[in-house]
Amino acid sequence: MRKLLATGLILYGLVYCLTSCNHDLFHNRISEGTIEYKIVVLDSANPLAKMAPDKMVVKFKNNIAYADLEAGMGMFQVVFVNNEPAKKLTQMVHIIDKKWAYTADTAVVRKELNHDIQYDITDTAGTKVIAGYNCKKAIAHSRNKKGPDVELYYTNDIQLDQPNWATPFNGVEGVLMQYRISKYGFYMEFTAQKVQPDKIDDNLFKIPPDYKMMSKKDIDDLIKSFQ
Repeated sequence: MRKLLATGLILYGLVYCLTSCNHDLFHNRISEGTIEYKIVVLDSANPLAKMAPDKMVVKFKNNIAYADLEAGMGMFQVVFVNNEPAKKLTQMVHIIDKKWAYTADTAVVRKELNHDIQYDITDTAGTKVIAGYNCKKAIAHSRNKKGPDVELYYTNDIQLDQPNWATPFNGVEGVLMQYRISKYGFYMEFTAQKVQPDKIDDNLFKIPPDYKMMSKKDIDDLIKSFQ
């Protein structure tokens, strides 16, 4: 009787841990899934602030990440595909009925980053739980003084290798869960709200055939013309 009772208590504890505990073994270390970020425009005085995206959805698999942002009540969509194994970055833009795309290799990405804000990353002792994940705090110090220093949080508990290689925060090895960045005339803060395992279709990472290939400069000029 005592053995049965002890066995029952062990099984109950195991079930409780599997269903209730927020533990790395059961909750973290996913390699395929979805991260949803809330976006807040920090320069709210910007007359176009209401047109900025308020959410970003990132889908990842096999060290490839697909980031989708929509704005202007769905009339404007920007997608970034970060292919870390191939060291290629693809941007797709869909504005009303126009669709454009470009792909950059490592050399082009590095050249673009040299014209952007560059950061030196310093880890701190600070931590924060974001979307159920234990995150480390770091400070991104603006090296070329083109912008403010950035306080950010990242986690190593999501299986994406070098997820920031094509971003100004390439000195951060983990997945960014909270950070700030200037893009398309907006200064925005991104904060992860939810992380969940999902089955991701490989076709998501491919450029659809109805997209027209263009240069990065041409796409940026077109986006600016709609602002």
